[in-house]
Amino acid sequence: MIDYNKRYQVGMNIYHLYPLRRDNLCACGCGKELAKRKKRWFSKNCQNNALTNFYIIKGDITVIRKKLFESDQGYCRACGTYTENWQADHITPVYLGGSACGIDNFQTLCVECHKEKTYNDAHKESISLQASSILELRRETALGATSCVLPKHSIETESLVSALG
Repeated sequence: MIDYNKRYQVGMNIYHLYPLRRDNLCACGCGKELAKRKKRWFSKNCQNNALTNFYIIKGDITVIRKKLFESDQGYCRACGTYTENWQADHITPVYLGGSACGIDNFQTLCVECHKEKTYNDAHKESISLQASSILELRRETALGATSCVLPKHSIETESLVSALG
């Protein structure tokens, strides 16, 4: 049900993350045994923590920003600058499977650091894809592929390919 490559988890509900357990333990995973009349949560605290985690995984930016502000107080984790205009950043980008994660995959960044990180993530990924394509073409050539032409590439990519072997 969880799609780690989508920013928002449409259609997901809390019971997808925290199903009823048959072992009579709290659904939040705390390991506490439920009292006779309780069916899912050991305490109100367990329920509230599970609900907060659910909203973060579902992609509720209001809850994500609230939890990030509690931990970072508006300070950028990259440069340490305080700003009221901070942004919530996925540490592992969404396109690399960084969505639908807990609060530990988010960080507070100022606008400039967020732009720089986004650019660097995208650039690093495109260089990696280009380098892997060149390596694959070289392997095909070595195995006797008849019409394999290597693409033009940058010195940066060439050094990456050399490092990869």
